[in-house]
Amino acid sequence: MDRRIPAFILVGMLLRFGLLPAAGQDQTDEKPDVRISASLSTMPLLTAASRILKEQKGLRIKIATHLTSVDDLDDLSAGNADLAFITKPLTGPDRARYPEMELVAVPVGMEVVAIGVSNDLWDAGVHTIKQQTMQDIYEQKVTNWKAVGGPDDKITLFSFEQGGGVWEIFATWLYGDARKAPLPKVDNVANSQDARDALEFTPGSIAPIGAALVDNDRCHALGVVVSGTAVAPTPDQVSSGAYPLVRPLVAVCNGRPTLNIRVVTEFLTSDAGQALIKGTGAMGLEAAPKPTPTPESPAY
Repeated sequence: MDRRIPAFILVGMLLRFGLLPAAGQDQTDEKPDVRISASLSTMPLLTAASRILKEQKGLRIKIATHLTSVDDLDDLSAGNADLAFITKPLTGPDRARYPEMELVAVPVGMEVVAIGVSNDLWDAGVHTIKQQTMQDIYEQKVTNWKAVGGPDDKITLFSFEQGGGVWEIFATWLYGDARKAPLPKVDNVANSQDARDALEFTPGSIAPIGAALVDNDRCHALGVVVSGTAVAPTPDQVSSGAYPLVRPLVAVCNGRPTLNIRVVTEFLTSDAGQALIKGTGAMGLEAAPKPTPTPESPAY
């Protein structure tokens, strides 16, 4: 039995007991201009954004990380953060949980995971995949593509370290709850750029990957079969809610964003910010749902 502690559990324990500083946390005594509470999976994006905003605007940003979006909203409610960067929709129950705040959500993009395959598989006609088939591949119950209608080639699966954003979305789709996913004995990739390289240079390979980095040259994205219909990870299919391997990127503040908080939200929704988001493998606002503004959920 594999007794390794999954990375996301280990990191959570270290953060909880103060044995590991929150990633991106400012260790100096200099007062930050904006304090952001965010999920671990968004750290690459926010670290890059904070670096740009410091260079261009002189803005000092402190980022504290948590395991869940509820923790981020708790930080905002407690006055420990000016902005909560969450990876879930802001819901009615969220607003009821914090009645003292006027929660305003600023959508900035969508985390979208594609099931990527190598060129040889795509050329051989492997264009779609069912959830159960992917689960069998993940658990290594199926090790040859011929068993699932593909060529007579060995299946090479690449995965992400447990706890990363791509892995969480992928595992939640497979098992309904990422905590139920077993530890696969496969090679891990560090990020979606590495996943794309692995798919490009490894025949018979398959891997979850940030959908924005699928270029149909070095790798291809499979259609995911939902209720008998193949759904592709395209902006239209994501924004409509048809494609399942997604979660939103939402900046939340107490009241409409102003001053330095507005600088951050405006950057993330600008062309430069959207390019930064897509560079991490996520999609931008073109893939976000288009909600109808209501008095309880003001548009911004």
